[in-house]
Amino acid sequence: MQTPYDVIEDTLGAEYMQQVVVMSGPSFAKELAEGQPTNVVVAGSDAGLVQKVQGQMSCREGNFRTYASDDPIGCEVAGAVKNVLAVASGCASGMGFGNNTRAALICRGLAEMARLAKAMGSNTR
Repeated sequence: MQTPYDVIEDTLGAEYMQQVVVMSGPSFAKELAEGQPTNVVVAGSDAGLVQKVQGQMSCREGNFRTYASDDPIGCEVAGAVKNVLAVASGCASGMGFGNNTRAALICRGLAEMARLAKAMGSNTR
């Protein structure tokens, strides 16, 4: 299984990966347009480029915040798996389970997310 970052590397070659950043995070366009606080992660192997994109994407009014990361694979895996965890949490709630169950699901899900990211090449610490 490959992430988009992997596909880009396979297509363009490793020599271009210093010019690639990925962005991921829990964000909904409608809420961002309404001015609600939103944050995402910008990740890449070139710290200078990541910081440049971070600065260009952050909103000075404070409603859109970007965080920098040197782990594009982890960023992409977390960005995908968080959606599965969100659906599972909603299902648990819909089934009548309480906050303890949802919290346990999220905690275990985060641990599994880290394991999956590591197995896929993330530099997760």
